[in-house]
Amino acid sequence: MRRSRLFATTLIAFATLLLFTAARVRVVRSPVPPKPLSATRSFEITDKPIVEFFSLDRVLTQLIERSGVTGITPQQLMRQMFDTQNPRPGLADPAGAHCDDTLIKSVPSFNGFPRRCPTPEGKLAATPYLAGDYFTLGIANRFDLAPPDGSDCGQYRLVFAHRETGVLDRLHIIFEAVLPNPNPSAGIAGCRPVAQFWSDLSSVESMKLRRARLEEFFFDGLEGFPPVIDVANLSGRGGIRTVQQVAGPATNRFYQFRLVKTCASGDCTLRFTPDVLENMPYGLLFDGADESNQARAFRDEFVRQVPTLAINDLNLFHMKIPNEYLMVESNPIESFGAFAYELPFNQSKAGGEGLVFRERIQAELDRVGSTITPENIIVRAEHQTCHGCHGFNGAIPLGGGLKLEIGFGGIQMISEDILMDGEAGPGTRYGVDPIVEKQFVPHRMQILQDFLRDGTPPVHSN
Repeated sequence: MRRSRLFATTLIAFATLLLFTAARVRVVRSPVPPKPLSATRSFEITDKPIVEFFSLDRVLTQLIERSGVTGITPQQLMRQMFDTQNPRPGLADPAGAHCDDTLIKSVPSFNGFPRRCPTPEGKLAATPYLAGDYFTLGIANRFDLAPPDGSDCGQYRLVFAHRETGVLDRLHIIFEAVLPNPNPSAGIAGCRPVAQFWSDLSSVESMKLRRARLEEFFFDGLEGFPPVIDVANLSGRGGIRTVQQVAGPATNRFYQFRLVKTCASGDCTLRFTPDVLENMPYGLLFDGADESNQARAFRDEFVRQVPTLAINDLNLFHMKIPNEYLMVESNPIESFGAFAYELPFNQSKAGGEGLVFRERIQAELDRVGSTITPENIIVRAEHQTCHGCHGFNGAIPLGGGLKLEIGFGGIQMISEDILMDGEAGPGTRYGVDPIVEKQFVPHRMQILQDFLRDGTPPVHSN
């Protein structure tokens, strides 16, 4: 009996020692440091030997095949997209959308605001594109855009350029696919395999192997995930954006499309459908002299955006303007830069409703303890648009000491004209704007590292 008690006492003491030791180990154990990340391998991939395998023709072919729609070619699909920028009956698809489908006082319109009709690029609907007309500029990892609740796993982009003959002409097409979370009940944790995939690319020395893994991610899908290149990923929160630039009055413009499959009477079609541009309100809504119900309602909404626009961090300040105030084209008319918000705001702020609007913005700034000015808020709002994001640089004061790098002299974030040295040798990478490389990507890298380290969900990211 005594021996049994002695054995039991010894066993308990030993177990207690083990627990105490384990507890001490847990206390003193350092967290596993995150892997070093490479911007050019995991975030902005523009190496020619990699991106050339992600051709526009390959992307469109996969979209058509996964849609199940028959009787359509990649060339026809692109013709249809540009035909939306022609008046009826168009040059390629009489049954599709066109820029004069809605007229307000005989002016082509969309969402209640004017639009250009036709555009200079509408002529691309006339003939099929040829081999070599388009080439791939880059691949972008935007895991940072995954919402904190994990309702999706971020946005993944492919950027294409059209070969132009004019020195000032540019046409970029950006496929911005939003990858669904296959396990939404797990929240953002269900996106861990995606984050790990992008992190792991940084330590893969072989360009050929990195390319193969990226091809699997975009065209086949990670285990348990659909491929990125799928109609569903480009039809809702995802979409296709174009950057269109020509010499002359219709210079820099942006457009947004969703890829939509529709079926009627057993026949299905696949089309690019025009949509409004995110955070691109019509500029004259900032004019306090406009006392229409719509303009008043917009200014009420804009005042509600002031606290997030006042966040004094280049990567974190933001706004979210409802769709009813947004344009389908960023630069729709010749007589007024509808994307230039400072002009109508400043012209009307001296008195009347314009002064009231400025005072309301100032009151919100005072409430949140910000020292920037209402004028800074208007500039920051313009920065959130396509034009501001692509066109601003270090010469534009954002208030609060925030300053952008000096970027490329143009509106493209990835340039076909500026080549950088890459892993394959001199001049083998398409240039990425210094603002993106030096100011935005480091923030995106930190978001990925924080998530993989301890599950911290992504925060807002420009």
